[in-house]
Amino acid sequence: MDILPSMRGFSLLFLVIAVVMLLMFVVYVISGEADPLIAAGLFVSFLACAAPALYLLKPFESREDLERRREAFRRRREREKAGRNSGDGPGKKS
Repeated sequence: MDILPSMRGFSLLFLVIAVVMLLMFVVYVISGEADPLIAAGLFVSFLACAAPALYLLKPFESREDLERRREAFRRRREREKAGRNSGDGPGKKS
């Protein structure tokens, strides 16, 4: 089972929260008299959410390695599918 889709979804959630925090910061600063402590807290919250999201969304490996890994996964899945179709599955005893 691959963890990348769930990790990508989790980091996208962090990114959405970061964008909301940035919008709150901008609205708070533009709206008039802003308390510097609250503005700093909103901005730090934005950074605290944006940093892990951007770190998790960046590719961890080169494009060639990623394509090679995907191709190997596809071949393995096709072999397993062919094995199930021919009746030579793991549950069948010889």
